[in-house]
Amino acid sequence: MCNVAGDRLSVISNRFWLLITVYGLLFTGCASVQPVVKIGLVAPFEGAQRELGYDAIYAARLAVQEINEAGGIGGYRVALVALDDRGDEQLAQETAASLAIDPAVVAVIGHGLGETTAVAQPIYAEANLPLLPLGSPPFTTQDPTLLPTEFQTSYNNVTPFDETAGPYAAATYDGMQLLFQAMAAGEADSGTISRDSVTNALTALKYDGLVGTVYRP
Repeated sequence: MCNVAGDRLSVISNRFWLLITVYGLLFTGCASVQPVVKIGLVAPFEGAQRELGYDAIYAARLAVQEINEAGGIGGYRVALVALDDRGDEQLAQETAASLAIDPAVVAVIGHGLGETTAVAQPIYAEANLPLLPLGSPPFTTQDPTLLPTEFQTSYNNVTPFDETAGPYAAATYDGMQLLFQAMAAGEADSGTISRDSVTNALTALKYDGLVGTVYRP
């Protein structure tokens, strides 16, 4: 009985996150005629490492909210596509493949665990889709008590129950900010935001974030 209940909860959770993504894109489309560019976020939202995923998604949502409220990037609005790999290597490969075939996805942050990141990385590389490896340097954990009060307050405001930032919140937020800078630089150089323009901009880009200097490894 426990396994059946757990499977049902997992299905419900997966549908919930899919709806979050779909509704987010619908509201983005309704709010503006600006073209949309997507950033993928893959992390475990279920299972033993689920706290990692929740840390990450709220930080990513905060970053996207802030950039869109500021007008987006070079005429584009940013959408977040969050997928759950449950910390499972097979599912990590499947989620990576689903992001790789969507041409609107220009970068990914994930997967939070060394083993899931390792199996997904070749898929992103083949698709020329830049990956910022959450959980690996420089996107490592940060003691949330050391984070600025302003960030903690903003983070709390995007959570459904005024939750506090966890150890992966700062790294995810920093990764999003680095990608925003790369997207802006790529658009300025090429006139568009694409996987190629973001990859080229990330090559020498560094950003002083909440966890220190961040860059694409």
